[in-house]
Amino acid sequence: MTPEDSPFTLRHLEEPEIQFEGGTETSPKRGLIRYGPRLYEEGHHTIKLGIIGDRDSIRRLTELLHDMEVGIHPGTSDQPWQVPYPGLGKSSPLNLSINAKKGWRRQIRRRDIQSVTSKSTPRDRMERFLKLVRKDIEIIERDSVQPNAIIVCIPQEVMDACTPENQDHARIQSEGSDLRNRIKLIGMEARIPTQLIKPSTLAIRTDRQRASRAWNLTVGLLYKSQRGHPWKTRQIEDGHCYAGLSFYRERDEGDDVIRAALAHVFHGRDHIILQSDPLPDITEDENGSPHLSYEAAKQVGEQILEYYEAQKGTRPSRFVLHKPSVFWEEEREGLLDATDGVRDLDLVWVRRRPKIRLFPPTDYPAMRGTLLSVPDDDVHYLYTSGYVPEETTYQGSGVPSPIEIRPDEICETPSLEICKEILFFTKLDWNTSDYAIRMPATVSVAKRVGTILSEVDTESISEVRPQYFYYM
Repeated sequence: MTPEDSPFTLRHLEEPEIQFEGGTETSPKRGLIRYGPRLYEEGHHTIKLGIIGDRDSIRRLTELLHDMEVGIHPGTSDQPWQVPYPGLGKSSPLNLSINAKKGWRRQIRRRDIQSVTSKSTPRDRMERFLKLVRKDIEIIERDSVQPNAIIVCIPQEVMDACTPENQDHARIQSEGSDLRNRIKLIGMEARIPTQLIKPSTLAIRTDRQRASRAWNLTVGLLYKSQRGHPWKTRQIEDGHCYAGLSFYRERDEGDDVIRAALAHVFHGRDHIILQSDPLPDITEDENGSPHLSYEAAKQVGEQILEYYEAQKGTRPSRFVLHKPSVFWEEEREGLLDATDGVRDLDLVWVRRRPKIRLFPPTDYPAMRGTLLSVPDDDVHYLYTSGYVPEETTYQGSGVPSPIEIRPDEICETPSLEICKEILFFTKLDWNTSDYAIRMPATVSVAKRVGTILSEVDTESISEVRPQYFYYM
């Protein structure tokens, strides 16, 4: 078979640039050093930081914050991906400082930890620890000047006590409830974003680990503290509305209620989180993926567009919906009716784990941005992770795999443009300083939000907040 006869096409998409305060770059870390973060306030920015933790975790975190003030070099200069952490202060290119005054610091005492570990079941221990965290956040909240964000350090003994024997510490869950998600909801209720830190995060052994922790902590706290974004994408046009859809079940003892978590982005706004009303007549396919009825699809589409119109004063000219499962006919019809008056409707199925791999004839894995297409079927396999030439490395583990992109029959935009947009949405998550994430932020953020909104404490929240920084 000659290349002309091949049913495939292979190309490489250009790496999207992101916009910083003074210029554009492809790397978040290098961009922050060269051009500085996008700050809403004039001059120097100070992050006001609250801390909750036991004596050991507060000590370790304080040591890290001290190292962040002076800067951290992660390793040898012949590794371009190892970007030094430049330090804090008015002379830093980051143009920010961290103020973690003692009045915003709450220590978890030994007797408090014993009150957790003495409970008879992991779920009871979790509930006891959450009660302690809620009390400490309420005390910090009453300060005359509130912090912008609160770091909650989980003591090792609490992690051990709250994790069932058949689970590891990757997620602290018990009887369907997740400790991290519950703390996020407590912070949302207090209107103060939270950042959770596990003991392993503070068990720093090398300068490379120390620099990585400093970068991730800075990016997350910067986004939470100024209620804005450290960088933005250059490629969102005015009049275009992008949304990602994820489903979740409410953990309720009553009826089985399914809702949608909706994450969407449009010009001038970052991730906006919406929680749908209960969705009627949800059907699951053979893989367990939920699908919307006509009425539910129409309801979801209308909710997204109503919020856009409330913010912008008009309907978008283009509406793009990313969904992690194929669109059924009822979903198409409902979304078509919901978007009456919108010029272009693009429905796109984005799948995480297709059964396909590319193996280049080199010592390196496939390059990020590699796109394998099957034009006759309008199916596309995009490497959002992989070897990055300007970083001279692949920072993942194992053989990278692509994501699958299938524009629906209801899709006005050319498929190549759809794939390019999905690639730049992998650079729009401020929960990490990494070069990019694997799934587009529209889908990954919606999924993360759904896991939090499914928690049992959701009903105790007086108002589910739409800002992404409460969930990350």
